[in-house]
Amino acid sequence: MNSIIETNQVTKEFVTKRGFLKRTTSTTRALDQVNVTINENEIFGLIGESGSGKTTLGLAILRLIDLNQGKINFFGENIYDLKKRQLFNFREKTQMIFQDPYSSLNPVVTIYKSVSTPLKVFHKEMSEEQVVDKVIQTLETVGLTPADQFLNKFPSQMSGGQRQRVGIARAVISDPDFIVADEPVSMLDVSLRADILNILINLKLKLNKSMMFISHDITVTQYVSDRIAVMHLGQIVEMGESGEIIKNPLHPYTKTLIDSIPVPDPNKKWNTDEIGGQISEYTNEGKNECSYANKCPFVKDVCRERRPDFKEVEKNHFVACVLYD
Repeated sequence: MNSIIETNQVTKEFVTKRGFLKRTTSTTRALDQVNVTINENEIFGLIGESGSGKTTLGLAILRLIDLNQGKINFFGENIYDLKKRQLFNFREKTQMIFQDPYSSLNPVVTIYKSVSTPLKVFHKEMSEEQVVDKVIQTLETVGLTPADQFLNKFPSQMSGGQRQRVGIARAVISDPDFIVADEPVSMLDVSLRADILNILINLKLKLNKSMMFISHDITVTQYVSDRIAVMHLGQIVEMGESGEIIKNPLHPYTKTLIDSIPVPDPNKKWNTDEIGGQISEYTNEGKNECSYANKCPFVKDVCRERRPDFKEVEKNHFVACVLYD
C-alpha cells in the first residue's frame, strides 16, 4: 500500500513570552518526535484528550504551522522544502474540515460563494457555468439536495448539520488527495453524527480520498477509521487497526480511554481516576521519559529514565510502553 503522508521525528514547541522584554517564561512541547504514516485511500484516526497535540499535528501536516524539528513528506516530498508554485499546488491537494460549523463559514457570504471559492482560486480556467455545475454536484455528494435551493442561502439559514455538510463540500470540491477532519462531529447533535461520518466514509470509498480523522471520542473514531493512533501529551503511544485497538488495547492510557466509554450497565464499576496528567509536568521541560509516567498505575523507574521504544508487539499493532520491552 502506497503512503501519502509520512512524518519523521516531528517536534513542535510553543514558547510563552511575558514582560516588557518578552522573556521566555515557558516552553510547551505540543508534538514530541511523532512518526506516523498515512496510506492512500485510508482514513487514519487520531485520538487523545484535549491538549494532547492532535490538532497541532493536523496543522503541521497541512503546513499551516512551522516545525522545530523533523519533516513531513507528501507523496515522498518534504512539504517544508516546497517552493512558491509547488506550495500552491500542495494547497489544492490538501484541505481541512473544521470542528465548528458555525464559525468556519463566513456569515455574510452565500453557500455558493463559500463552496465555489476553491475552484476560482485553483481552477481559474473554469467558466462560471462549469463552476455552478461543480458546486451543485458537490453539494449533492454531501447530501444537500436539491442543491440549487442552497446556493443563495446564508449560513444563518441552515442548521448545524447542514453547515457542516457545506464545510465538507468546500473541502472536497477542489478534488484534494488528502483531508484533515478536525473533530468534525463534536459540535453536532448525536442524531446527526452518523450521517456526517457516513459522508466521510463515502468520500473514501467512492472518491478514493485519504483522510486524518481527529477526535477525542474513541468509539466515533473506530466507526470511521481504518487505523487508529493514540496520542498523549504530544507522543504517539499506540497504533494499529481500529478494531484491534478497541478489542485489544495494550497501552495503559488506551485502556483508560476505552474504560471511560459510557455503557448502559448500572452494575459497571467506573474508574474515577483522572485521565492523563498536567501538561506542565512533562512538556515544558521536554523530559526524556514516558509522557504517561505521572499517571500510569504500572509506572517503573525506567519509565522516568528514558522514553520507551515504539515497537510492533503484534502484527500491525505498535505500542510505546516498557511493559512490552
